[in-house]
Amino acid sequence: MSLSIKAVQYAYRDLPVSQARVKEKPRESAFVFKNREQKKIKPRKDTLLLFTGDIMLDRAVRKSVKKNASGDFSFLFQKIKPAVQKADIAFGNLEGPVSDVGSDIGNLYSFRMPPEALEAIKDAGFDALSLANNHTGDWGRVAFEDTLLRLNTAGILPVGGGYNENNAVNSKPISKNGLRFSFLGFSDVGPKWLKASKNRSGILIADGSFAKTIKKMAKKTDVLIISIHFGEEYKKFSNKRQQMLAKSAIDNGAKIVIGHHPHVTQEVEKYKDGIIAYSLGNFIFDQNFSKETMRGLMLEVVISPDGKIKSFKKRMVKMNEFFQPELQ
Repeated sequence: MSLSIKAVQYAYRDLPVSQARVKEKPRESAFVFKNREQKKIKPRKDTLLLFTGDIMLDRAVRKSVKKNASGDFSFLFQKIKPAVQKADIAFGNLEGPVSDVGSDIGNLYSFRMPPEALEAIKDAGFDALSLANNHTGDWGRVAFEDTLLRLNTAGILPVGGGYNENNAVNSKPISKNGLRFSFLGFSDVGPKWLKASKNRSGILIADGSFAKTIKKMAKKTDVLIISIHFGEEYKKFSNKRQQMLAKSAIDNGAKIVIGHHPHVTQEVEKYKDGIIAYSLGNFIFDQNFSKETMRGLMLEVVISPDGKIKSFKKRMVKMNEFFQPELQ
């Protein structure tokens, strides 16, 4: 005689679990469970960013390296290297092409750094360099494109310049501690003939598309850093144009704005949730005609795991007679 389903269920109701053959999912040991929970809540680290002023390794700087270090450019970074390498990401402004090709276009001052100088910059700990400045085209488009190639080959991010406008705008972000750090660089002092376009290499110019470009990039990344070559040479305070551009960058999503060009340091200020350094002055440059041009600022910025600015610190650097920067 067959039993109904209800009768079978009733018959098993009072049996011990083992006899009813009910299968339970094996429980994790307390050790395994604790381990998994620790992995879930493991805190992410802060990220240390470092920003320096103008880097120009030609002219008298190059002569100093030849005379005092037999042409070894790493000599320039001996006293500052530990401070640069301590950072998770180090950034500077490369004031001129790094190349052995091209022709001098005849500027009043024309710079071209030898390729071996780039090896020393990389070895010192730099991860990204801005090309958006008035000396980047000193030896023509050929030298500029050669500089792009050499930076990419060396594993240094070119900022503010590219093989076309899209390449200059959409440089690959640097990922650190679970965050994406993106850079944009603009020049407000030319050269306008080297402005990047759809089909031509060049740099980004601070023109009518400035705010729109920043706003668009800010939506694609966690921390956006803007470098601007602007202001007046040897002026100790920012002007209204600098203030307008820098604050516009923060208003449109940038976290940090770094300025270059005046060759002397200018003010650093907090603006809304961001930081603006109007000019970091010179890092390595041969302008030994004044105390102001033989020193600069290194700006350290700590970014918390949520992508916000946790703290920042200004550190003064001074070049010695060999153009080696040292912390003061």
